[in-house]
Amino acid sequence: MSKFARGGGRRKRTAAAGLVISGMVISASMAPVTAQAAVPVFPDNITIFPDRDFVSIDGFSEHAGEQVTVEVRRPGSGVVGSATGTMAAAASIAAGNPAIEINHPGGLCWGAGGGPQVTPDIRAGDVVSVKFGGTVAVDATTLDLGVTGGTLTTPTTLVIQGRLGPRVDPTFLEQRIVEPALRNTVVARRDVRAAPGPLTNAPKGGYASGLQAADGRFTATYEFLDADTAATAAGGLYMATSWQDQDSDGNTQGVTISEFGEVGGPGMGGCPPGPSQQGPASPTNVEVHDQDDSTSVSWTPPKPVPGAAPILGYTVRAVDQLSRNSMQSEAGVRVNNPDATSATLPGSVKGKRVEVRSFSETGESWPPALQGNTPSGDTTPPTVTAKPAGGFYTGDTQVTLSADETGSEIYYTLDGSDPLEAGTAGPAATLYTGPIELTASDGSKTLRYVAFDPAGNASQARMEKYTFGSTRAPSAPQGVTGQGSNASATVRWSEPEDPGTSPLTGYEITATPASGTPVTATAGPSASSLLLTGLTNDTKYTVTVVAVNAVGRGAASTPADVTPKVPAVDKIAITLAKWKSGDLRLDGTGSVPGASLTFRSGSPTGPVFATGVIVQPAAAGAVNGTWSLRLRTGSAATSNPSPVYISSDKGGTLGPVTVPNG
Repeated sequence: MSKFARGGGRRKRTAAAGLVISGMVISASMAPVTAQAAVPVFPDNITIFPDRDFVSIDGFSEHAGEQVTVEVRRPGSGVVGSATGTMAAAASIAAGNPAIEINHPGGLCWGAGGGPQVTPDIRAGDVVSVKFGGTVAVDATTLDLGVTGGTLTTPTTLVIQGRLGPRVDPTFLEQRIVEPALRNTVVARRDVRAAPGPLTNAPKGGYASGLQAADGRFTATYEFLDADTAATAAGGLYMATSWQDQDSDGNTQGVTISEFGEVGGPGMGGCPPGPSQQGPASPTNVEVHDQDDSTSVSWTPPKPVPGAAPILGYTVRAVDQLSRNSMQSEAGVRVNNPDATSATLPGSVKGKRVEVRSFSETGESWPPALQGNTPSGDTTPPTVTAKPAGGFYTGDTQVTLSADETGSEIYYTLDGSDPLEAGTAGPAATLYTGPIELTASDGSKTLRYVAFDPAGNASQARMEKYTFGSTRAPSAPQGVTGQGSNASATVRWSEPEDPGTSPLTGYEITATPASGTPVTATAGPSASSLLLTGLTNDTKYTVTVVAVNAVGRGAASTPADVTPKVPAVDKIAITLAKWKSGDLRLDGTGSVPGASLTFRSGSPTGPVFATGVIVQPAAAGAVNGTWSLRLRTGSAATSNPSPVYISSDKGGTLGPVTVPNG
């Protein structure tokens, strides 16, 4: 799965506030949000996916291999989710991989390391913090935005609508549609996106898009070249992204990505349920005093599960210890007071067991609290592990289960059924007494297991899947393309459909000329592109990509041709230049549509007063494209910026240009 499909896009570049984007003036005065001082600075970042209760932490290479705690704090409620684990190694972070992820396959569960055993329902306004050594290093606030729906208003026009909370800066906004099937259309990429501004042709063609925001809502409009492409995009994943801060290079910081239709809760097997799926915790420190004609029972109220339904009260029952015809008689009282710490039962409880449970709208706690069942006050659940972990194996395997608390009992199943039911061992669970023998000839097995410590605390129910068979190298990478540049080429690809029987370890990229020595480079397992250098200009190369895992090299991709060339320098011209106080207007032409122009005052290296002005496609019958800049605010609007110098990202320059007053 690609990094963006998992919700990445870690280095998104968008136009900064106060600049002209595709002809639309965006003033810094439109931005209602001031970045918090605690928001991380690139390359460090926090990305929050509230719909999936998923958090990704990037960068922090100076803390590689250290213990880190990621917390979700809700104003007025405190910590509602926490996980503690170890940051990735420096080499992994340098390769562009996340430093740590929470509630995503391959990452940590919420509650790891002793945090609250709940997957938090992350909401707008929740603050996600990164702590080293107990000290908050950085944090980011979950922003309030999301897609509300999408409609094909014409066979080729797709309109996506959404909401924006009051703290969302409408210039710090992007809407995106992810649909891998778009690769097979004129779009030729797996996603399309819309940035603030009017309908504008995508730089690589295939569609036009624009995004407008006002009054707490946004509308993204996509115009495709044909109805089939529009229908394909309409079936994709709709995403809305905003961020708290953006540096001068366009790196977005403190990012919130809302995904239309995604659901929250545990992101993988063995993680704790969300607050709405959890019953209340049981009381502790139960004391029973039998006085023959009455019995007094006292307890300590439990700590509430963050975000769960509040405790409404307690039930106190005296249950016969003897069972007759599979039934036990009981009698008791219900206390409708969440702050209660005692109750009185009529009569003696001799021969009976006193059970105390808390209750809420979701039901009663389990297991019940009993006298003396938590003499140490231990409320910390144990941690249970399996060695070796699940994965692909070529022969019989022996699995050992262990818990980190002496005296714990471990129960497991091998058929995928839940070993934990109503707070105790499920009916299909087996008590672990020694290594579990898994025989390859019996086929794949799903091992689920849970531990109970001597105080009755249950661990997270965890799962490992063991698959048996012959080893296999990965299949060929998909969608290989090459784009030539000066003595180099940018090669892009998608991961293979079949990674083989072990995780990918990297890619080999080879460019072969008709004659001469091939040029080869390698990339990491999470890469999807590479700048291949050392090529000869005006020479045609055939490019292939091979995926590699521990088994070996897989099949080569379908080849792509690329020819490096010295980039052509475009030509820029001025057709209109005028200035008066509060209104600067510059119009002109450019020989390369899609070129991005930067404007400076005073000299070729003088202060920039506008950037990101795009050369539009040429009109029918015209040779060159056109561009337009109009500023009503900022230094260039309050003071004539003459002489003006213009530079293009395609190499062209123009200047000095004198802008007449009037």
